[in-house]
Amino acid sequence: MNRSRKNLKSKNFIITILVILIILAIANWPARPSKYNYGVTFSAKYTKELGLNPQEVFDAITDDLGVKKVRLVAYWDEIENQNNIYDFSNLDWQIQKAEAKNLKVILAVGRRVPRWPECHLPEWIYGKSAQNQQDELIDYLREIVNHYKDSPTILYWQVENEPFLTSYVPEICGSELDKNFLDEEIAIVKRFDPDRKILTTDSGNLGLWLPAYKRGDLFGSTFYIYLTNPKVGEIKSFVNQNFYKFKRLLAQLFYGRKETLLIEVSLEPWLIGPIINYPIDEQLKYMNIARIKEILDKSAKTNFDDQYLWGVEWWYYLKHNGQPEIWEYIKSGLNS
Repeated sequence: MNRSRKNLKSKNFIITILVILIILAIANWPARPSKYNYGVTFSAKYTKELGLNPQEVFDAITDDLGVKKVRLVAYWDEIENQNNIYDFSNLDWQIQKAEAKNLKVILAVGRRVPRWPECHLPEWIYGKSAQNQQDELIDYLREIVNHYKDSPTILYWQVENEPFLTSYVPEICGSELDKNFLDEEIAIVKRFDPDRKILTTDSGNLGLWLPAYKRGDLFGSTFYIYLTNPKVGEIKSFVNQNFYKFKRLLAQLFYGRKETLLIEVSLEPWLIGPIINYPIDEQLKYMNIARIKEILDKSAKTNFDDQYLWGVEWWYYLKHNGQPEIWEYIKSGLNS
């Protein structure tokens, strides 16, 4: 009995010391590094949904905003629209422009990649067994890695996007994650391009981080403050920068220090339906310069290693429709 009490006291002491160390680490964490050289996520697919010319928008991002880092997206349903017939043309021009402008690119690959509906599956995949779908995805990954691995512009591969967030759109992506297959996806990318690092990602508000963090060479979290739920409407996240600092430190305690990014700092309105179905005045109620300033201030205080902004297509959409204020505001911040 005495030994049990001693063990319990010892465990409690260790936990107390650990909590104190975490609190001290958070309290003494610098508010922000010298200055963020922000990147952006660019989706040519989403740009077309907004009625814009993707190449015009991409040029504006690099030439007008002056962005030097961009996350690009490989959409399976576009590249392999027909089984075993690969069309890289839409992604080729993006990579070629990135090479010409000396950009640093994160290329997101897999079945689940950025932008709605999260899982971008070709029509021909439906009806196949789960095992056959996985085999087809491995074949696709092999093709895309071999196609782009010699490009000097690609900095990292991102394998899948928030794969552990199975509660989001389960009707499209499924409600369960095959972790062993995720490991196989990462392994196949590594096998065909062993020298590049692999980025894994998770939700900032809802993700546990540890399963994703341990699998990547570096880790990326989303950063959303203003969200919308179909049942309750708009929600403002109650978490702050210390929540992110704590989760990062916890991950480091388990799996060591890794470069950690805010891969998706949301600076566009989260609406129930497509943005273009709402008047611009309504869009601006959900995201505007005041909110952007607030979000960037809070994201900077996480002191993560790098940050990628989300919503550049929408900023240009506003500019294209006679509302350039957000575009110009972010441009002034990027170039200051």
